[in-house]
Amino acid sequence: MKSYQKIIAAVCASSVALSLAGCSDISVMGTVDGETINAGVYLYYATNARQEAQTEVNEQLSEMGTDPSEIENFDYFDYKVGEKEFSQYVNDRAMDSVKQYVAILRRCAELEIGLTADEEQTIKDSAKELWNTEITYYGYPTGVTYGESYEQAGISRQSYIKVQQAAELGNKLFDAYYDEGGITETDEKDIEVYYTDNYGRFQIIQVSLTDGEGDKLETDEAKKDYMELAESYLERLENGEDFDVVYHDYENFVEELKASASDDKDTSSEAEEDEDEEKDEPTSDDTSSGSDDTTSDDEDEEEEHDHEMLLAKDSTSPDEATIKWLFELDENEGGIYDKDEDYYYVAMRKPLLDRDDWYEENRLDILHEMKDEEFEEILLDFAKDYEVNFSDAALNAYKPENLR
Repeated sequence: MKSYQKIIAAVCASSVALSLAGCSDISVMGTVDGETINAGVYLYYATNARQEAQTEVNEQLSEMGTDPSEIENFDYFDYKVGEKEFSQYVNDRAMDSVKQYVAILRRCAELEIGLTADEEQTIKDSAKELWNTEITYYGYPTGVTYGESYEQAGISRQSYIKVQQAAELGNKLFDAYYDEGGITETDEKDIEVYYTDNYGRFQIIQVSLTDGEGDKLETDEAKKDYMELAESYLERLENGEDFDVVYHDYENFVEELKASASDDKDTSSEAEEDEDEEKDEPTSDDTSSGSDDTTSDDEDEEEEHDHEMLLAKDSTSPDEATIKWLFELDENEGGIYDKDEDYYYVAMRKPLLDRDDWYEENRLDILHEMKDEEFEEILLDFAKDYEVNFSDAALNAYKPENLR
């Protein structure tokens, strides 16, 4: 079962368009437990459900070593998601999401949980900004705004706002259940255990197996030099040297490598010029750059960066094999991963909970990971007796096959 966070995630409407004929007058689906559900709200969840189903099928195909582009006459509706036919999965998922939407509204009303005026305004302002933002595809503008794309999918800005308001209420309701002082408060120790079991703190230097011009190293001798460099970095880290110092030393190495390659090119070009050509050389002391005198204090201060990495055990970047190797390291243990064709990974695993700032920043996200599925079941349990009165005309108009 997918997490509650995914239910309320924004739909990328740029890939969804609604193909309808003569159904533009169907603006209301009907009611759920007396709550009117307009078409836009339903379509938001339906398109989200279809994208979720497509992702599931893509993952199935990936495990089989293929993808949709390699299959002749491919159609998602020919596949199952779990035990359900594709279309049935989308319908059921969309209906569950709408019931949860109503359950959030009902339960928040019971517990007197609401949105502040500022929170409501923030949602409206964000929606307005999104509606006017042009969609880009791999960095290229498409000439279409998100608002235009959503509306082509049958989702008005007002419907989008309703969904986002419910999402924010859902987050507050979640906190009322699971956060400190909640109805079913989660023990802090359990959150810490989940965190340490599923995440790791790493100091990583990716030694790129390329020369100064960015070309891949081809000889074992060249790679041997880079391995020696990686080993020197690891030794320094194991001896307790500050990670940022070692990290910046590698950055400087890369810059020097590039500069050397550039100088070699310049030297080669100059050698081809007329050796007898005389060049005027500046001799005045006034030509001194005087950089030591003009550099400001701000320029002397290096911008601080946090080069340590927080990684999840189920991460797939840079790849599953590298992640698996990293998590096999014990805390305060280091190593070099040399199975990648492009990099040597110099890594030290450090005690995760020593980074109090990370825990505080990620605590609520971790809590959601732990409890989202349970929370989703709670919402569905609240909604189990809800009476759904949707018109057949609306359901036929907005069935999964009509979502493109």
